[in-house]
Amino acid sequence: MKRFSDYKPSEHGLNKVLGTLESEVMDAIWRKGSEVTVREIFDKLALSKDIAYTTVMTIMVRLADKNILDRRKDGKTLYFIPFLSKEEFTSKMVGNVVDSLLEDFAEATMAHFISRVKKGDRQTIEKLEQLLALSEDGEANGI
Repeated sequence: MKRFSDYKPSEHGLNKVLGTLESEVMDAIWRKGSEVTVREIFDKLALSKDIAYTTVMTIMVRLADKNILDRRKDGKTLYFIPFLSKEEFTSKMVGNVVDSLLEDFAEATMAHFISRVKKGDRQTIEKLEQLLALSEDGEANGI
């Protein structure tokens, strides 16, 4: 998966790194939890918005081009499946953004992080302590 070059800090959720339609498509695919066709995702999205089948196809092909989805063709039908679960994708997205900040602004990034943790509740601090303990084993993901 490529680095997230289009990070938009003013957006919310996955829209920080994906477009609005890309986020909606990925959410629908993750909810399905298995390989999907363009038709399945189109039918799901068309329930709540006016959208063209070709638009959904274009979005899904672009997500595959970005290595977010894997695709295979069987006859005339394209099948898509995410390379990563939503949790794995989110973890990778956060890692890429933080790594990018650390590369250029290490001191300011760490100072801000520490300031945010100090303002946090006890549960946040305990979770950070768990992450630090696990990071020694290289298993910090998934807490």
